Amino acid sequence: TPAHYVAATRGYGAEVEMAPTIAEAFFRADAYRAAGKAALHPFDDPLMMAGNGTLGLEVMEDAPEATDVFVSIGGGGLMAGVAAAVKGLRPQARVWGVETLGCHAMRLALDAGHPVEMNPTSIAKTLAAPWVSAGTLAAAQAWLEDVVVVPDSAAVAALVLLAERAKVLTEPAASCTLAAAEEVRGHLGKHVVLILCGGNAVLSDVTAWRERFGV
Repeated sequence: TPAHYVAATRGYGAEVEMAPTIAEAFFRADAYRAAGKAALHPFDDPLMMAGNGTLGLEVMEDAPEATDVFVSIGGGGLMAGVAAAVKGLRPQARVWGVETLGCHAMRLALDAGHPVEMNPTSIAKTLAAPWVSAGTLAAAQAWLEDVVVVPDSAAVAALVLLAERAKVLTEPAASCTLAAAEEVRGHLGKHVVLILCGGNAVLSDVTAWRERFGV
């Protein structure tokens, strides 16, 4: 977990308990739930998906002629909510899921036909779900045009472009949508929507990423 995430969470007065891996964190959450505590799953929760769906409603309100909508996938909760709303209001619109290589659990699940466990390695930490759920996989199978997987280097290049041209600082988990749109641009319609779902990168991260990938 990025240090500034932890510092900000503690700054709001929360107690932060660290786990060695994200998979272990999910197992601990199950134990908290069994002990009677409220455990809010980040993606495998119908109410969480429904809440994320309000973003899809906003997209359709602001861009009713959207032909293509790109949304990144971690565990798939954001994708499921957005896709349900977009396809429900505009069935002809295409929703594209996006993952970074090394955090491509949905691509693996679609190819296998069932959730597959993986060890996330991408720099897009907020996409680092070790697996997708049966529910989010079903949503992807029902509503997505495809899932595009892009390398970290492309996500960083897109991050730099968004910062320089649009004056929007994203994180790789969000800028990857631009990289994916560039990859399939020959198949897109006239009204493309990129959901930039996070801007939690700090400047030291951006500098390190640019040096690492030569962007």
